[in-house]
Amino acid sequence: MRLAEELRFGPGGLVPAVLQDHESLEVLIVAFMNAEAVERTQDTGLVHLWSRSRQELWLKGETSGRLQHVVEIRPNCEMDSLLVLVCQDLPGACHTGHSSCYYRRVTAQGLEETSPPLFDPKRIYRDLPSVESVRELLDAYAWLRDQPVVPESGTSRLLHGEGPDPLSRLREEWEEFFGVLDGTHVHSGFDEDALLELYQALYWTCMYQVLHGLGDADAAHAQLTDGYNSGVDPRQALAQALGSENTSEQLRGLWYSWGSGCRAAGLRAAAAVERDLDELRAKPYMVAYFKGGGPAAA
Repeated sequence: MRLAEELRFGPGGLVPAVLQDHESLEVLIVAFMNAEAVERTQDTGLVHLWSRSRQELWLKGETSGRLQHVVEIRPNCEMDSLLVLVCQDLPGACHTGHSSCYYRRVTAQGLEETSPPLFDPKRIYRDLPSVESVRELLDAYAWLRDQPVVPESGTSRLLHGEGPDPLSRLREEWEEFFGVLDGTHVHSGFDEDALLELYQALYWTCMYQVLHGLGDADAAHAQLTDGYNSGVDPRQALAQALGSENTSEQLRGLWYSWGSGCRAAGLRAAAAVERDLDELRAKPYMVAYFKGGGPAAA
């Protein structure tokens, strides 16, 4: 049976695909397939998916080595979604190192991890910042947003609505970064200039996210990881992000673009995150946050 010929594909020519461990029945991830992904999955016996952010086909586990072998495919009654039972080569289906992307539960206090990671993602994504460092950065800015305005801090004033539009500044920083790539925007040398512009793009992406209260660190990390590993031209990625009228989609695309920009410049994405965190730690008005145990300091 050629399954792709029988499925009812939804918007964008996609169907949701739930990937489930065939023995434990643990739900590993929920992703999307287009007709080609369904056909490749059937033909090869390995899970192929369609990336909505990259707009390309991808083999699950190609980067991490955690390939998923198909045991059984079950379409639903309406033929518009799939349940795929799989056997995975190595433990850990989530980019965070956890067995499943659903490794947290909602409690009255917030999100609580239900199981520890099974591998260290830093060993797999060596040039990428950890989920923890991205979370620390976004949480620090969110904490500053929720405190009374600090007059001497431009970031504090910006997070209280006094300052330029982050999206406009993002456009400016990205144009300067593209100038670095083209050799038309030169100050201190390629590496330092690229890092400076990517650092600025990171800062304004964080401002955009925190001001709108959208997404979380895990989603941001997933997008920048995908962007870094994609090899997609950051110009193309950014054009797609800014072309969306949906703020959440813009934000996902901005993180993806940032990852692809780091890859295009041959720079460690972790370096920009570490630089931003180091500068925040040095600010007197952030001492209460970093010495008080992070978000608990609020």
